[in-house]
This record gives sequence, C-alpha cells and structure tokens, in this order.
Amino acid sequence: MPLGAARFGLLGGVADLGKLELIETQTASGGTTVEFSSIQESTYNVHFITINNLQSGSNMYSEIRLSNDGGSTFETTNYQRAVQYGSINGIFGENRTTSADRFSIMAFATAGTPVNNYAYLYNLGNSSKYSFVTHHSTVGNEWMYFGSGVYAVAETINAIQVLNSAGASFTDGTISLYGIAES
Repeated sequence: MPLGAARFGLLGGVADLGKLELIETQTASGGTTVEFSSIQESTYNVHFITINNLQSGSNMYSEIRLSNDGGSTFETTNYQRAVQYGSINGIFGENRTTSADRFSIMAFATAGTPVNNYAYLYNLGNSSKYSFVTHHSTVGNEWMYFGSGVYAVAETINAIQVLNSAGASFTDGTISLYGIAES
C-alpha cells in the first residue's frame, strides 16, 4: 500500500475530505438567469460553481446573487467586492465597491465571446456568518479576472442565481454547482 493511502487509511475516511460532489448542472440557453434552489446548504460549508463557455447575444458581465428564501427572491443589497483584471494587451485594473447589488464575478464579454469562470462560495448555510466568494475567470484568450466579495449579512443562504448583467438571454454554456465534502 502506498504511504499516502496508508496515512489516509489510518485516519479513517479522510480520503474523501475536499471531494467535489455534484449538486446540479444546468444548460444556460434562452434565459437571463440560471438558478439553483436546492444547494444543500446544511450539508456543505463550501460550494463551488463552474461556468463553462457561457455566451450571450449582448455584452455582459457574469454575476451572482444569493437568496435566503429558497429562490423566491434574490438579495439586492449588502454585497461588497474587489476584482482585479488584466489583458494580453497590457491593460490592468481593478473594480471594487462596498455597496453593490450582487457579486460581480466580472469576466466582461462581448456578444458571442465565451466566458469561463469558477467561484468558491463560503458559509452559505451558516446563519451566524457572512457569506463570501472568491473567483477566477477568463474571457476568450484575452482577459483574466480574479477577486473576492462578501455578502455582509449573517443569515442562511439557500439559493444561488447566476445572471447576465445586461439582462439579455444566454445563448450557450453550462453551469455546475458542487458541494465540497468535509467528512
């Protein structure tokens, strides 16, 4: 038995610690949002979202909103964010605010340009902690974005919405939500 396997075996089941467990995958086509209303917030302390080849018929930023009522409504205040970006043309900058109406995970894309993002969301099911996001994204072969944010209200979050800042319909892409196992 390899040393690593023996070490995990002695610790009793630790081999699954940090394992991604798929909650749901949705195709983003025809709507302006993709919503996850069963995020298993009592099971997972950390959630992971992948956004693959997301496209829109208009220019857009990829964004996330949170819900405390199962997705009936999504919160539109109390978000803070800090994002850095750069391009192959040597353009670099930041976007930050302490009063946003959503997590802007950035990744500005022109119409038809694919966006690829991943984001970690922390503490969604913990009513005594703020919810946090960290994220990284690329747009085509030209831009990269990374950053973090906080939803500065301590409450249980039980649904997630991915949206297009332009309010235009998504034309292609898939979005997957995972939980990260802790035991």
